Parts: sequence; C-alpha cells; structure tokens
Amino acid sequence: MKRRAWLIVLGGILAALVYAQLSGGVAETFNRNPYGQALIQTYQLLQNQYLTRLEPDQLNRVLEGGIRGMLGALDDEFTSYSPPQRANLRNQDIQGEFFGIGATLAPNENGGGARVQGVIRGLPAFNAGIRAGDVIVEVDGQDVTKLDLNEIVARIRGPQNTRVTVGIRREGTNAILRFEMIRQRVEIISVSKTILPGNVGYIALETFGNVRVIEQLNAALNELKQRGVQKLVFDLRDNGGGLLDQGCQVARAFIREGPIVYTRTRNETRLYCEANGQVTWSGPMVVLINGNSASASEIVAGAMQDTGRAKVIGETSFGKGVGQNVINLANGGDLTLVTFEWLTPKRRGINKQGIKPDIEVKDTRFEVPVAFEGTGAKPGETVTITIGGQTFTTKADAQGKFNFSQPRPAVNLPAERGQAEVDLNKDAILRRALEELR
Repeated sequence: MKRRAWLIVLGGILAALVYAQLSGGVAETFNRNPYGQALIQTYQLLQNQYLTRLEPDQLNRVLEGGIRGMLGALDDEFTSYSPPQRANLRNQDIQGEFFGIGATLAPNENGGGARVQGVIRGLPAFNAGIRAGDVIVEVDGQDVTKLDLNEIVARIRGPQNTRVTVGIRREGTNAILRFEMIRQRVEIISVSKTILPGNVGYIALETFGNVRVIEQLNAALNELKQRGVQKLVFDLRDNGGGLLDQGCQVARAFIREGPIVYTRTRNETRLYCEANGQVTWSGPMVVLINGNSASASEIVAGAMQDTGRAKVIGETSFGKGVGQNVINLANGGDLTLVTFEWLTPKRRGINKQGIKPDIEVKDTRFEVPVAFEGTGAKPGETVTITIGGQTFTTKADAQGKFNFSQPRPAVNLPAERGQAEVDLNKDAILRRALEELR
C-alpha cells in the first residue's frame, strides 16, 4: 500500500480507478515509462478538464478504448478483447447450449440489422414463420439496425421461457412484420452425418467451439458402425477451430497411439496431448480440408497426416498455428491472448503456412459471388457488366462511382438437425475422397 500511495503522489492527482487495477510491478513500469505516464495523464485530463463532464459509462468506454488500442498496436489478428456482452455469448456457446429462438444470423450485407441464414425446425423462429432471408430490424420494439451482430444476438437470447418480440423486413413487403416468441433451449449441433454411395460414412464437424463436440462425434461414429459402415470421410472444411482440448479428444477418437500435438511457449516445448489407445473409429478413412480449415481443424488434420492414420484431401488449410488463452478481465470482458504456438506430431510449425494435403483438389462446392466497383461513369448512369453469360447491373452515384456485390444464397438447413446434405455433382473434393477409399 505504501508503494502505491507513493506512486499516486509522484504522478500528481492520478485516477485511482486506473491504479487500483495495477500490481506493484506494473505500476512501477508505468511510472518509469514516459508513455505509461502519458496514458495515465490522458485519462486524468479527460476526467477532470474535458469540456463536457464525462459520465461513468463514458469513462468506461474511454478505458475500454484504451484496451482495444493496446491490443490493436500489436497488429496480431489472433489477440483480441471481447467486451462483457460478447464474452457472455461466447461462454454460452462453449457450453453448447443457450436460450433463444433457433435462428442462425449473419450481418446484413445490404444495410443494418441481421439477416436470417436459416431457422431450426421445431424451435420458436421456425414455428412463428420466420424465413431464411428475413432481415431483423427490431428486438422488443427497439431499432437494432445500427447495432453489430453480437449485440443483436445478445438481445434475442435471454432466460428460458421469457418472451422476445422480433421485427423483420421481408422482401416484397414494406411493413415490419413482428413475431412474439418464447425463448427455448437451443442445443448447438456441431456434427452432421450421412451415408454416401458404396456404404461410405460421412461426418462433417463444423466447429470445435463447445464442450459437447466429442460427445456428438462419438455418437455419430457409433451410429454409423451400427448401420454397417466400414469406411469414413471426415470433413473438416470450413471448420475454423475452437477448443484445443476438443481437438485432442477428436484426434484420439481415430489415432491409437503416439503424440497428437506439441505446444511451444516463450520458454519451453512440451507434449500437450497424445493418443490413449481408446479409439472410437479404427476403419479406413480420409480427412477433408480447405482454406477455411483452421486451428483445431489443422491440429487434427496434421496429426492424422503425421501419424499416417489417414490421407488428407482438399486445399491447403488456413495456417493458424498459434494458440490463445482466454483470460477473464475485471469488467466481465475477456482477453484472448496469443501465448503459444502448436506443432504437429513431427514438430512441424504451420503458422501462416497451413497443412498441405496429401491429395490436392480445389473446393468446387460454391460459386464465387460476383463483385465489382469502379468510377468514371456519369452520375446516375446504369452500369452493366456481363460475366460468364450473366448480366449484372448497378447505378453510379453522384460522383460517378459504382459498386455491385452479389448476395450470397441463403443457407438451406437440413430438415433434421445433424443430418448432412451433400452434392457429389458439385463437390470435387468429396468425389476424390470416395475414389481414394475405393
């Protein structure tokens, strides 16, 4: 306490709110460093001399801006700050369930609000008649068109059996349609499955982001075995990763022995997890990846590749070879801090390089949306461009600038959750996987 009091006197009348969170060593660093002193001075001057007196919530936003600024200066895309609201949503997702309306949302590319990508059969949004493509513009009578997606989601979620009213705009009508619903339990289903021609099992894992992933995977594998399936396609395409422990458990479901992943910190490299001999699936299999397969997906694919357990087919993965710790902050927010990199069983570092597949095949499932922009047109002039036999038009603005972005099609969710829908005609990677298994 004496040291802290001495620092407060030495620095002038400094904001106790700031120093209250600094341990002795950090406070000394701030006091010795001119930039640290300047940071405290800036906060003090804003608090005491800014023209308009700042209310407590405004001062909190100033401090929160300081957190974002510090992390932004690192220029590290994987170190980030989550404010309390967003941190709460992530914690719900990690548990694998929440209470809401059962709709998947994305930012509305053509304006504010959130666009409905799909609704889950049997849950409130589906039962109320909300459709894919609807744009959410109100929640409980409040305009949400200027809020980001996480804030909209946070308002829609809430305690079980409570009411929420969602206002939407639907193509073809100018009126806001309002739907009152009662929030229900929504389980996050991360695993989907089906049986392909030739009695080949197919399992797609969408995320490693919750603690129920391994439970759902084992259930799917056991069901396929009961149905007589002897070969497997394990699809990790578009899986951005999640929890490292879930990655270890998923790899253990297939790999009988040997290391799975190493971690390297500032000070040491150590074995993080290894196989334990308790595999769920021991039959022939292949693993699918693409450029959106990242983090825990790459851990599993890398372990399969290095141990020779399965061939990896598709595109080179994203290349996120670093890991983070999520640290709970005093204000209820989270600091996601890069603290280690991970290595494959052969101690390969893949950060910014990715996992190169054993068999390279381009992902052909989705057409690339058309987008263009330019300048030099007359104000208000219609600009027409023909690409691949299709014609696209847009209008120039008052400065002669124009742009066009083709909307992505709505996601068609399967009638039954957990059932995968595949299209062999469009999916070159999946076709090649079946050839390999034959």
